[in-house]
Amino acid sequence: MALYGHCGNIRRPNIWLWTRRQPVILTGMWKIAWCNLVRDKLRFTIAVVGLVFSVVLMAVQVSIFLGAIDSSARLIDSCSADLWVVPQNASNADFSTSMPGRRRYHVLGVDGVEAAGRMVVGFGHWRFDDGRQESVIVVGIDTEREWLPIETGRIRGRTNEGYGVVFDERERWRFGVGGEALPIGTRGEVRGYRVYVAGFASGMNSFAITPYAFCSYESALDLTQIGSDKTVFIMVDCADGADPEAVRAGILSRVDDVEVLTRGEFAGRSWRYWVFGTGMGYSLVLMAVLALIVGMVVIGQTFVTSVLVKMREYGMLKALGYGNGFVAGVILGQGLIISVLGYVFGCVGAVIVSRIWGEGGTAVVMEMSPRMLLVLLPMTLLICLTSSLIGAWRVFRLAPAEVFR
Repeated sequence: MALYGHCGNIRRPNIWLWTRRQPVILTGMWKIAWCNLVRDKLRFTIAVVGLVFSVVLMAVQVSIFLGAIDSSARLIDSCSADLWVVPQNASNADFSTSMPGRRRYHVLGVDGVEAAGRMVVGFGHWRFDDGRQESVIVVGIDTEREWLPIETGRIRGRTNEGYGVVFDERERWRFGVGGEALPIGTRGEVRGYRVYVAGFASGMNSFAITPYAFCSYESALDLTQIGSDKTVFIMVDCADGADPEAVRAGILSRVDDVEVLTRGEFAGRSWRYWVFGTGMGYSLVLMAVLALIVGMVVIGQTFVTSVLVKMREYGMLKALGYGNGFVAGVILGQGLIISVLGYVFGCVGAVIVSRIWGEGGTAVVMEMSPRMLLVLLPMTLLICLTSSLIGAWRVFRLAPAEVFR
């Protein structure tokens, strides 16, 4: 019989569980489950491959969603500031109304403030020497202190070549020509001012399609339409031992029409705006949910079908005297074997996709963390075992005499 193949003789058990023969019986179930899979190599391969694609689909879509959350607050999380002074009801860090730049000095006069820096964020159009134009989000910061993980020496002051600008590493290939990376020193023009690529930073990509272009605060006043002596945000570092809540209260007592937020508060407000307050965010949520549903359906259909095509063999087991518990153990064993293999190869495939598309200079941002992959393990096992039980339910209702028809 195809069910046994070359598995050897498996004696009929009198009692299924909770006896001294339990290890022997469990070994028999695993032996039948494995042989039942390898005897039909084509279906076994199809089941594993289908599960691999489902795991890759779920992992990639969930990682894109998590990457969107991370990148939507990247500018805030990467900043060393303890507190952010922002205009009233500022929803995110990528655009907001401006405030007088002199408020920085009001903030510096508050007890417990060690340093305060201005940040200008505005839109601009980069025109390359070859005539290409690209929209950019100009981010200008005070360079007396390294607020962001960017070499301030590259963007400090104006040189004979113009204003120095730093892009994220991903933009090397995005702005490159003919398959070649964008070189340092590439010249361009923004609002009639000469600019050049002074360098590249790592992990400073934006959530939106428009990339960040980092420069000094003074440069940003010219490259954007914010206006002279204006700022959008004020970054605050608290002195050692100072209570951030006390510093926040002190700033609010001296500066009107602003909010003072911690890094976590502002980052949470920013990613919630992009992910849940825009159509882009809801589309990512929808794709992640659909990926989970499609993965569940594919896995469930694969397992139920694999049980149905073996109904005669399972009926033969019941005709030989094996109970529903033993048959269920065989089916669950098959589901567990396929789920483990599919999960392992699926994770490998998901990591490869993440390395190629998420870290290979494309605009796709993926957060493929080991924790996220571990969360998929119990989910995959639950889906596989549940699908196996659904198929086993058909076997439970199968009369042993059906095999002789």
